[in-house]
Amino acid sequence: MIYFIGDKPSKKNVDRNVAFVGTRSYKTLLDWIYRMNLSINKICLFNHAGFINTTLKHVNEHDAIIALGNEASNALTKENVPHLKIPHPSGLNRVLNDKKTVDKFLRHCKDYIGEYNAS
Repeated sequence: MIYFIGDKPSKKNVDRNVAFVGTRSYKTLLDWIYRMNLSINKICLFNHAGFINTTLKHVNEHDAIIALGNEASNALTKENVPHLKIPHPSGLNRVLNDKKTVDKFLRHCKDYIGEYNAS
């Protein structure tokens, strides 16, 4: 599985059990998943509190964990959870205005995921 971990639910999140659904960040994240050619059937979306409290115990060494932004990464680091940090898909994140930067971290993310799926 590939876990994408966010910070906390948006007020626009339509499903409290699945992070991002109904938000603009969700559309961006789906675009990234498509661009990395990842199977949507292997994707799980969580906010860090839900992931750490309910799902972390079911993660195995073949699962890739991707933190979306600093807050999610900090929470995972605090719990000693190995992960890759990429920028948060929020439209307010100005890093996303640079196409080359986005392409670069998506390539790095796909490589990171590939390392886990190759195991």
